Amino acid sequence: MQRIISKVKITLQQLQLAIKGEVVMSEELASTLLAVYDAKVPHSWVFTVAGDEFSWILPTLGLWFSSLLQRDEQLRTWLNHGRPNSYWLPGFSNPQGLLTAMKQEVTRRHKADKWALDDVVYHTEVTSYERPEQIRSPPSEGIYVYGLSLEGAGWNKIEGTLVESEAKKLFVPLPVLHVTANTKSEEFKVRKDIFGTQGPYEAPCYKYPCRTDRFMVMMVTLKGGDRPPTHWALRGTALLCNIEG
Repeated sequence: MQRIISKVKITLQQLQLAIKGEVVMSEELASTLLAVYDAKVPHSWVFTVAGDEFSWILPTLGLWFSSLLQRDEQLRTWLNHGRPNSYWLPGFSNPQGLLTAMKQEVTRRHKADKWALDDVVYHTEVTSYERPEQIRSPPSEGIYVYGLSLEGAGWNKIEGTLVESEAKKLFVPLPVLHVTANTKSEEFKVRKDIFGTQGPYEAPCYKYPCRTDRFMVMMVTLKGGDRPPTHWALRGTALLCNIEG
């Protein structure tokens, strides 16, 4: 985050000097000026020279800057007031890192049970909380995450299951998600008890609408209702951290 803020600050300072004629208007500064004029995010703010993701990919400068403020607020609140009750998952440049740290924490808590990190997998449950403000305390194990959107299906809040999408409604917000860890053997038993022989639908969660392994975050188990998991797979049902992009 500091690198991103520093990059934006230095670029804008140099751009102001270039407009005044005090420094040379380089190609990068010229492209930044054109991007800001068109309300687009300058390329150097989003990608590195090698083409890797430097910050976050959003289509307009307004959305990108709003995300910057939200990310800063989440990290600053965490720093000044301790761990939050829930986490805005889209606000992490590396959400996999957050989830891996959670998995390590849960594994350490079960040290007496001789849990090994290699034998631990994610366990996810969709809660009844629709907004993070409703959460008064963190879970006993794992973390609450929010900000995910469902694509390719709707969500029945009463039954807590997937349903068919409503007409002209591409994305549906998912309630707060509880993510924790469990051993592979125990997770197999839990899934059988909760989802029955039909099993859950394992929805892939991506950072952006562009569904590639590069932006893959994790797999989330969802109840498919009266439909088999293959039905939702054919629908292309997935979870997204960002619906813009």
